[in-house]
Amino acid sequence: MLKQFDKCVNMLKMGKAAGIDCLMAEHIKYAHPILIVLLVTLINILLTRSLVPDGFGQGIVIPLLKNPDLGRTDSGNLVR
Repeated sequence: MLKQFDKCVNMLKMGKAAGIDCLMAEHIKYAHPILIVLLVTLINILLTRSLVPDGFGQGIVIPLLKNPDLGRTDSGNLVR
């Protein structure tokens, strides 16, 4: 699982916005290699105990306007 996780980390897209935890792909990709080992250990513990942290269900929703010239309060102007 360690090689698979490392491969996934290397495939992360750079320059994306941070999540609710303020972490970006760059933080994980350029961190010390021991971080990968610790994350895999943590994930294995969560899987064996069938636990899902509450934070995994949190996110940020940012509505985007289809047309900036139209009104911001018009619900038909949002990308869905």
